[in-house]
Amino acid sequence: MTSQMRLLAVGLRSNSVSPPTETCDIFQQNVKVGGLNHWKQLQSIRSDAAAFGVTISVTDADLDDEYDLLGEQIETFSDRTFSVRIVKLRSERALKFLTIDGLDQSIRSDASRLEESSEVIVAELPSEFKCDQAGIKIGPWPDDWAGTTADQEVTIRPRRLVNDMSGKGLLPASPRVWIVDDDTDAWWSDRIRQTAIRRLALCIPDAISLDSDGRALAHVRAGRKITAEIEQDTTKESDRAFHILLSEVCRWIYFEGPDAETRHSLLAAELVRLFPPDASWLRGLREALNGSLEAARTAYRLHLQAKGVDALKLMSDLRKGLSDDVRSLGNNTASLSSGLWRDAAVAFGVVVLKATTATLGFWLIWFAIAYLVASCAFTVVAATSAVNAIAENEKSFRSRLYAPLLLEKDYEELAARHYRTALKSFKWYRFFVVVAYGIAIVALAWLAQSSIAQENLFRFVATHVRQV
Repeated sequence: MTSQMRLLAVGLRSNSVSPPTETCDIFQQNVKVGGLNHWKQLQSIRSDAAAFGVTISVTDADLDDEYDLLGEQIETFSDRTFSVRIVKLRSERALKFLTIDGLDQSIRSDASRLEESSEVIVAELPSEFKCDQAGIKIGPWPDDWAGTTADQEVTIRPRRLVNDMSGKGLLPASPRVWIVDDDTDAWWSDRIRQTAIRRLALCIPDAISLDSDGRALAHVRAGRKITAEIEQDTTKESDRAFHILLSEVCRWIYFEGPDAETRHSLLAAELVRLFPPDASWLRGLREALNGSLEAARTAYRLHLQAKGVDALKLMSDLRKGLSDDVRSLGNNTASLSSGLWRDAAVAFGVVVLKATTATLGFWLIWFAIAYLVASCAFTVVAATSAVNAIAENEKSFRSRLYAPLLLEKDYEELAARHYRTALKSFKWYRFFVVVAYGIAIVALAWLAQSSIAQENLFRFVATHVRQV
């Protein structure tokens, strides 16, 4: 079903006499109303405007006044041009647009607002459109839209690593929304590319400033100093491969755990070594960034390994923790085994007792069945909960403690494969135990229901036992 805001956007475009002007907060367009029905539609939408988080007013475009005409019953519409103004109330971490052109214009002119947002809704988008990329969700403007509060990102801000000496707040609030990869939706990555390349490039130098002519300059001061102009026009550098490379660099610096300052400094040192002389900032990055990133990653691994005592102590703690966890997994497996044999003895005892005692009713077997079901559930759930806690604890320590100091292949060799083996053994044995309980329960139920067991079998066994 088409939303009212989409109908409004389509109607305004079809009756426009000039291109609309739209920012993150205001939409304005001159239109010729297409008859009385169109006028009533504007009045109807205005009555529901509060539910959409907007206010709508219509004034005479030929008169320099702010008198709202939507409250009037206008009968003649020929040769009249109206100015439609829609004010969008601010929503927490969400941006609202009537047109895709308005979104494009805001990406170019008000990029900081997008960086602080986690959701964008556009009335012109079709109802089936969906795009969820780089920590931001883009979709149509439905009638029942309600802003969602996203979790605050936990990341190092560029302003902590790059000294903004411009006094103009040129640095991005976060590189999050500009980061793409090979799987990013092409509709979104193509739309943000030119702005994203410039914004991501601002996150890499040691400092940025403005010269006397107002041009932005990037400074790198690791050994040999670099000062390069940051191009305003990024068209020449706006290709997908360069965008993905810049995204990879900023993801590595800002989103791969703590120690971002070290990663940023190592990359700056490699850039100084490879940056071509007298190149502008984007052109120099295009030539030097790939090699600088690989060298900086190698230097960072060496930096981590050079921590020596800390790394050895961490590996010792890892081996001890692995030993304790494997022992705990073994104990939980043993608890399943002991519970199975205990309950098997109980079930066997009930069968023997019933077979040798004619006065006992078959309620005893049903009691044994209930006991086995409850015992199986409690034993398996308790053991599984304990093992899940161990697995979650291992994941937490792996990402928060060991990831910065141990390479993935080192952690795999030291601990990960051992955890997987122990967990696989526990799951296999748990399956075996559950199947054994199931067979015992089904056998007892069959025994309780069997007419032979009820009338002949136990009587026959009891007679022969007494004779013996």
